[in-house]
Amino acid sequence: MTSPTGDVLTETRAAAGRLLARVRYRIPEIVLGVGVTITLLAVTALGGAFLTDARISANRATTAATVLDGSGYWRSVVRFVDEQGRLQTPGAGIAYPPGLSDRSNIYVEYDLTEPSRVRVAGRSAVDGILPVAGGLAVVWLVVGPTFVALRRRRDQPS
Repeated sequence: MTSPTGDVLTETRAAAGRLLARVRYRIPEIVLGVGVTITLLAVTALGGAFLTDARISANRATTAATVLDGSGYWRSVVRFVDEQGRLQTPGAGIAYPPGLSDRSNIYVEYDLTEPSRVRVAGRSAVDGILPVAGGLAVVWLVVGPTFVALRRRRDQPS
């Protein structure tokens, strides 16, 4: 298929140039969109943590647990015996794991109706507010000035 000018490569380059110009023009909005998306994800994650805490608190049981080998800062796996005498090792790990070390014995709280929903006793989603707020502050300290600078540069008369 040939273009009206007869040069497909020239037409393709022109179309790509127009597309890039439109994307370049919208970079401030893209940066702002990334910031809003990160904020929504963080707030949603924190909301999920509060929901999980509410479910655990509604049917709470407390027991001793052992932190298994291979656990890390972001995800620790524990083993405990539930109220019915079954050994539980939640595959998703435990909520609020920072500060746990391998083979340590801790107390956990779990949901009697769903024993895989477990958290470290005495910890809750409230503990996550400060880290999430700090992370979002850093995001917006970067996104805000970047958006303003890009917007000013774009809107300046050439």
